[in-house]
Amino acid sequence: MTATIQSERPSTDEPGKRRRTPLSFKQKLTRSVLFASTLLILAMWIYAFGFASKKPVAQLDDNSWSKRAEQICDRRNDLLAKNARETRDANDDTPQGIGRGVTAGTDLIEAALDEIVAVQPASQPDIDKVAEFERLYRIYIADRRQAEVKLASGDAAELNETTLYGAPISDTIMDFTNPNRMPNCAPPATF
Repeated sequence: MTATIQSERPSTDEPGKRRRTPLSFKQKLTRSVLFASTLLILAMWIYAFGFASKKPVAQLDDNSWSKRAEQICDRRNDLLAKNARETRDANDDTPQGIGRGVTAGTDLIEAALDEIVAVQPASQPDIDKVAEFERLYRIYIADRRQAEVKLASGDAAELNETTLYGAPISDTIMDFTNPNRMPNCAPPATF
């Protein structure tokens, strides 16, 4: 007998490992979309933390306009406090008595707003921001006027503010007053 030698071919597979099949078109597309999405999200965060402006959108460049408005609102708030005291002292606990105080308060708020917007800031972007501030404040004043009508007719009434972006309009107004360091110009917390 003759012995035959069989040649062993080296296996391309390592023991214990499975052979990978090529990726299908759908798999390649899915991986590409996930990779691109990850890159876009990463780029967005790099921009947001590294390059985007840190200045609030509603902040004015004209600080002197904000200071002047804050002084007007400070005087307005003193007058509103005086009006509230006088209304409590003279009130006969009727809706009409409360309504007279609310009307006087709303008149003070409107007069202060008129004085504030009588002088415009220097730049067009600031003028546009102030115009939006005024528009929102006029809506708030109209809401107060509606409550006044109910009180004058003898009905109990609450201040029902217009809702904007799911919150009372006074919150949106404060989104302007806060970054411009005008806390006294926020809408009054009470009637």
